[in-house]
Amino acid sequence: MKINRYGNISNNPYKHQLNRMNEQQKPQMKQDQLQISKEALEMQKNEKFATERTEKIEHLKNQVQSGNYTVDAEKVAKKFFDFWTER
Repeated sequence: MKINRYGNISNNPYKHQLNRMNEQQKPQMKQDQLQISKEALEMQKNEKFATERTEKIEHLKNQVQSGNYTVDAEKVAKKFFDFWTER
């Protein structure tokens, strides 16, 4: 094979084939989806639960910030026990 300065060395005959293979191997981007049940939508619309929950959270925040919040270890242990023995 004779190589001279007139030939284009950068011309790769397999380049088009490699480009096609790379395009085929690109992963398809998946989109996240969220499905909410009808019951959950109804609960979100019901503002009674939202206001009660907000009040409860604010009350707990105030207790934690003031240092008056205490954890009942027996209640926590019972809830764990009930959860793990529920089967």
